[in-house]
Amino acid sequence: MRFLLCYFILGLAPALSAQIAAPDLLCTRSESGAVILNWENAAVGCGPYEATEIYSATAPDGPFSLLAEVNDPAETMYSDANPTGELRYYYMSYRYNCPGQTAMNSDTLDSFIPRSPVVRYVSVEDNEIIIDWRASSSPEVTGYIILEVTPTAFIPLDTVYGVTDYRFPFSAADPDPASREFRLVAIDPCGNDSPQGSIVSAMNLSATGGSGCTSEITLMPDLTSLSRYLPATALELFVSTNGSAYVSAGTFGPAAPTVDYDGANDGDDLCFYLEAAIAENNSRARSTVFCTSVVINQPARQMDLYGVEVSDNGDLLFQYDASVIQPVLTESVYLIARTNGVLEQDSSLPTDLTAAGGQATLAGPLADPLESGETVAFRLTDDCMREITTNAVEPVYLTATEFFPGQHQLSWTPLINGLAGETTYDVFRTDAGSAPVTLATGLTDLRFLDENSGAGGEVCYEIRATFRPEGAATAETYVFSSNTDCITPVSEVFVPNAFSPNGDGINDVFRPFFSPLPAEADYELLVFDRWGALVFESNVPLEGWDGSYRGKLMTNGVFVYSLRYQAREGLVYTRSGTVNLLR
Repeated sequence: MRFLLCYFILGLAPALSAQIAAPDLLCTRSESGAVILNWENAAVGCGPYEATEIYSATAPDGPFSLLAEVNDPAETMYSDANPTGELRYYYMSYRYNCPGQTAMNSDTLDSFIPRSPVVRYVSVEDNEIIIDWRASSSPEVTGYIILEVTPTAFIPLDTVYGVTDYRFPFSAADPDPASREFRLVAIDPCGNDSPQGSIVSAMNLSATGGSGCTSEITLMPDLTSLSRYLPATALELFVSTNGSAYVSAGTFGPAAPTVDYDGANDGDDLCFYLEAAIAENNSRARSTVFCTSVVINQPARQMDLYGVEVSDNGDLLFQYDASVIQPVLTESVYLIARTNGVLEQDSSLPTDLTAAGGQATLAGPLADPLESGETVAFRLTDDCMREITTNAVEPVYLTATEFFPGQHQLSWTPLINGLAGETTYDVFRTDAGSAPVTLATGLTDLRFLDENSGAGGEVCYEIRATFRPEGAATAETYVFSSNTDCITPVSEVFVPNAFSPNGDGINDVFRPFFSPLPAEADYELLVFDRWGALVFESNVPLEGWDGSYRGKLMTNGVFVYSLRYQAREGLVYTRSGTVNLLR
């Protein structure tokens, strides 16, 4: 190889001036059993010319010996007999009578033709084909011939000098870039050319999918073309959607036979290319572009069920996310998961859920009504037999119990949908013959105590769960009603047998509980200690004993009460018993 030595340090200038330049050994060529050396002479003015010395060896590292002395300073050619075609190596230097100056050696050339260049890659970019190669390792090479390979001939496209890449444009009327093949030939000043290099071509990109039931697009690079380049470290996919700028869509192995793209949407116009990351020089080899218009059968899409309620006639009323556009489905079924592990199916779910507007009804009553712990989900199947199953939902179940006469304890199960969001509960009561009244709103607890439960007749309760999905607007809520549970009083009076006046707000006062309350007339409550002393007396039905006597708390023990009251039918009743005071 030739080396150009540049001196930037002024202190080296004297050393440079004390050297005798070497001839420029241009090339060698084989001719009639001899090796012909060609060179250009350098200008030397330090003293008289004596000879041009030619050295040869049979190995690149020598040993070199003097082959010949040329005594004509104008000579530029020498013939070295080589009848057997032996591989030989040559360099040259001048001998001038220049005392104190060192003669420089020329490049070392061998007797063979130039070595072929190695193609790094072929790339297709912006309607140009780019061929990039390593320079030939033969130092005598000065240029390269680019040949296009056709079925019948090698067609020279161009000869270039001093570069290691070549670009030429193509148009839509030209053959597909991936169908065009190329070779490179290195040339030297002697008219020698190297053996033709490997046939190379641009990496073709083809694909399947993106139509019918296949939404995924599978791209297939031409690995044969890629294998003729220098080694790659990775393949990177780029995609343009509807004419937008190309963006990276993933990195894959350097020998991946297929590359999958799953971001296609029906109606998209997509274009793709792959880039091979060539390890040498951080180069990138781009494939041809593959474009397609996506026409796919729409898949069943995952959607959220917000909840379900059971109506009075046993219908199951569902609400779901109506913003999800579903295709017309081949099959849609309700899936009922029973507590015994049985999964029941009902195919009455509409197949056009988008038209249903976010609500669906499973007509009831079910042969086996839903119980607490049993859930319902949707299973949707599209015309490509792709299935999705939604989240499961469970209704709110209310239980109302009479805690004391006039005090009703309500408890209920949560609205279950497995979704992120906020759920609150409103409590409603309906007294016999009256309209519903709201007892509480915005509860997050699952229980409520109604301490003023009406005039003594049947009382019915209902819970309404309000769900707002996470991130939804404040007004976007979905309401689901529980079952209705009623309490019918079974007696007019309930007298506790114990109370605990410890200030915790629970059973702190001893009194009878009535449904309905009796009038104060003829009402009397008396409490005696175990020695018969009167410790409490009241003529007010809602007034109770707090466990004290004359302002002092009494100790634990059993006390006797006597009660007289007038019932709703006008009769006066008396009853007595004991009550335990517990602290």
